[in-house]
Amino acid sequence: MSMLTPVLQPPEVKEYLSKGERFIKWDDETASASPVILRVDPKGFFLYWTYQNKEMEILDITSIRDTRVGRFAKIPKCQKLREVFNLDYPSSTFLLKTLTIVSGPDMVDLTFHNFVSYKENVGKSWAEDIMAIVRNPLTYNASRYTFLEKILVKLKMQLNAEGKIPVRNIFQMFPADRKRVEAALSACHLPKGKNDAINPEDFPETVYKTFLMNLCPRPEIDEIFTSHHLKAKPYMTKEHLAKFINKKQRDSRLNDILFPPAKPEQVQSLIEKYEPSGINIQRVVSRGDGLVSLRP
Repeated sequence: MSMLTPVLQPPEVKEYLSKGERFIKWDDETASASPVILRVDPKGFFLYWTYQNKEMEILDITSIRDTRVGRFAKIPKCQKLREVFNLDYPSSTFLLKTLTIVSGPDMVDLTFHNFVSYKENVGKSWAEDIMAIVRNPLTYNASRYTFLEKILVKLKMQLNAEGKIPVRNIFQMFPADRKRVEAALSACHLPKGKNDAINPEDFPETVYKTFLMNLCPRPEIDEIFTSHHLKAKPYMTKEHLAKFINKKQRDSRLNDILFPPAKPEQVQSLIEKYEPSGINIQRVVSRGDGLVSLRP
């Protein structure tokens, strides 16, 4: 097996989950039943539903504890809702259409989100495939960058009426130091006022990475370049990277036969996998995105 072959695979989000399905969301406490479109974002981070008035509710996939269908799902107790779904009729097919999503911070404080599909047996497929995402080990044990990517996905989901990202949402995502957030936005030439908004097209992944680099400086990364490259260039050659991996990262107590040092072709494979610049990919790893991406 190649040293770069991943043992675990990220969760698979099937096309029909991201495309969405029409459901009716009901609530016993308010005796309400509202048509919604239920979806899972393509990355598998969030389950969300959109009402007819375009309002959206978002549920973190990691907060889901269970999915239930058929006789195990919640059944309306309110007489008004029972009449809406024809529950008291012998020919009722409610149990073939129902879906309950159970979420909460633990297994005690639970919230039940109840849905009814327009077609039979749709809920069963949704329940199984949602739980397949929830149970994937990488859903809870993802890399640092995956969690940062999750923030970007949520920001682009929570748009205002004009279809833009409210800057106040960015402040809420990074609440520790508002002045630092404002400085990072300014460095990316983005608006920083509390009441401002950002066009999603102006906030792609590349700009988001620049924003994070300004928000959370990594001086230890700069130190690596200055200590392993005499001229302190903004990149490391394949030879310098091999030296860094074998001398700095590798435990010197390891047996060279059982745990051999990284070979030039292995170092090149790392560069090809993580270096974002197509120009550099054949020879160097760049400062910032390239070396930061090598970290889990």
